[in-house]
Amino acid sequence: MRSWFDGNRPRALALLAIGVVVLATVVSRLPVLGVGEIDWDEGVYWLSMQSMRSGHALFVSVYSSQPPAFLLFAEPLWAVLGAGIVAGRAVMLAWGAVAVVAGSVIGWRLGGRVAAVAAAVTLAVDPLMVRQSVVLQADGPATALGLVAVALAAVALTSASRHWGLAAAGLAGAALAVGLLTKLLDVAVVLPLLTVLLSRSRWRRLLPAAVLGGILAAGAILLPLHDAWQAMWNQAVGLHLDTQSATSGISVADALKIRWHLAAIAAVGAIIGWRRHRRLVVAGVVWFAAAVAAMAVTHPLWPHHAVSVSPAYALLCGAGVSSAFEWLSHLGRRDFVYAGTASAAALVLAASIFLWSGLRGLSPTTDFSALAGALDAHTSATAQLVGDDQYAQALANRAAPPGFVDTSNTRMYAEPGALQGLEAAADGAPPVCAVLFSSGRFAHLPGFAAWVAQRYPVAVSLGGSQTLFLAPGCA
Repeated sequence: MRSWFDGNRPRALALLAIGVVVLATVVSRLPVLGVGEIDWDEGVYWLSMQSMRSGHALFVSVYSSQPPAFLLFAEPLWAVLGAGIVAGRAVMLAWGAVAVVAGSVIGWRLGGRVAAVAAAVTLAVDPLMVRQSVVLQADGPATALGLVAVALAAVALTSASRHWGLAAAGLAGAALAVGLLTKLLDVAVVLPLLTVLLSRSRWRRLLPAAVLGGILAAGAILLPLHDAWQAMWNQAVGLHLDTQSATSGISVADALKIRWHLAAIAAVGAIIGWRRHRRLVVAGVVWFAAAVAAMAVTHPLWPHHAVSVSPAYALLCGAGVSSAFEWLSHLGRRDFVYAGTASAAALVLAASIFLWSGLRGLSPTTDFSALAGALDAHTSATAQLVGDDQYAQALANRAAPPGFVDTSNTRMYAEPGALQGLEAAADGAPPVCAVLFSSGRFAHLPGFAAWVAQRYPVAVSLGGSQTLFLAPGCA
């Protein structure tokens, strides 16, 4: 059976398998691109991109709780694809496909062909990766960029050409910088990237190239925004430092429990793969430890942040599956066929269960079509609106004051002066025409309901606890 590993045929089969995994990743997500709101953050980012499309500058006008790269890179392609929620999710799906390919490159370079296929499959069916390959959030692109960075580092480490190795190292640093400027949780990628680059003597050339690539990429993004650096720090970093007592979120232990089944499989993979694929196991374990540390200092911590450990699970699973397959290859032909078929069937079944679990979690939380229709009926297309359900507002294509595309509890209760700023924006130019009370977030802001009732006396009940307050003459 050793001949299976020799020649071009297994290489072609591995490439074909990875291609099938990428295709399955895309096809399995397509039916849910147009469903209703899956996560509350989607409305915030959708409304933010609508505001940017109208000419408002990020951080200068448009508020963002994330570093600049996420919206700066997502908005142009979103606009080209139609500027709706389907377009936004299609961009996330593209990043999901990139993550699968990058994971396979890491597996191939550090563990071989079978590890590459196994890592790709793990990333394609991991329930949190499934979610982040559809939901309009920064976590999916950031995870993909982290995988790209480490994949390029692995290429730099194993490249036979000195020049190509240096180029790959520089691009690895650039990808990491863009990832950090997409989501700060990508700080967890620094250690696995260094682990890969420093594992051979050529690190003295590769590390400076990676650092230079990171500096150049960061400069290309940040220098054009130099007028907004203070606002960027306050919104994307300072807010999360101020929310430790405002919003509790969940614990790191709770975040890790979400996929304990996959974590257990990855742990077994680390044990099985240690002897044959030590570099892959070390990279996975370091990535896991760094991701857990990054989550520990994230406030508030939410379930979707746990996707930062997904690359570690993929690498460890890849190491385990590859080692098991190599062990099977030493069996006789008949035993290999039986054992290989049974093992493949078990893996396909497990992957199918994980994928089904992930897709099932993409059901819409709320149908906002009726609410969006009511907003369309009661306000003009050019009216500015302040609301506590951004998805409905974006669906109705009603602009918000650029500084208040995000009215989350995290911001309104933790950011000093946020409520006063909201009231000032409503009285600004152009004035806000209406205020929507829908999710209950506004109802608990101290004194805000009374302030709204005084300035927006025309109250339109939209059913249940949903009320639209209109200024005179705005209907």
